[in-house]
Amino acid sequence: METGGRDSHRDLLSAAGLLFEAANYLQRGLAADIEAETGLSQPWFETLVRLARSDPSGVRMNCMAAQVLFAPSSFSRLVDRMEEAGLVERVTDPTHRRATLVRLTSLGRRRADEAMKAHEPSARARFAACLTVRELDALEVITRKIRDANQADVDEKRSGSRT
Repeated sequence: METGGRDSHRDLLSAAGLLFEAANYLQRGLAADIEAETGLSQPWFETLVRLARSDPSGVRMNCMAAQVLFAPSSFSRLVDRMEEAGLVERVTDPTHRRATLVRLTSLGRRRADEAMKAHEPSARARFAACLTVRELDALEVITRKIRDANQADVDEKRSGSRT
């Protein structure tokens, strides 16, 4: 299998650009659909869904901020607003007293469930309808591989820049 080495004739700039462009259009369309259906903005939706799919005891704030691509201070303000709305709560991490976890409240769980139900038809229309089952399976494998290969590099650079 060719992996983009010296003999590759692929235009990697175009391939990367198309990936970013497709993801951007898809994300904007899904966000608009979900907000119209549920009133949840994209950052609130993403935070609720990630928490709903995580350990019910909570996720460390800094880990969650990295997952939703927010600076820690911006994510903290987002959590402030979501906490005021009764969707999430902060709790002390029992394994590390100086760390804070964020987790869903019962209202947050209900809103996450509602949002995930709204996401399904939108994702089907905007995404799954364009691809075969085999293409969707391949896309999942490929995007996980790209994410995982780059996540470690970004996380390593981010942690190295703090020292």
